[in-house]
Amino acid sequence: MSPTDPSTGGFGSPLRTVILAALLLFIFYLGKGWARGLVEGNYLIGVFGLIVALAPIVWLLLVIKNADF
Repeated sequence: MSPTDPSTGGFGSPLRTVILAALLLFIFYLGKGWARGLVEGNYLIGVFGLIVALAPIVWLLLVIKNADF
């Protein structure tokens, strides 16, 4: 089979995984910064940031659970 066969994923799959991981890491750090609002007394932004920070972690755990990578 050739490396660009759609059944093997081709060369785009690892690149897509790296881009997705970098994007999720950025979203996590953004949410972590907003979640600091809980400590500073800004509860609305803090709760929103906590949700944004936990969303990539939950998504990653679901992907690992389904072994869909």
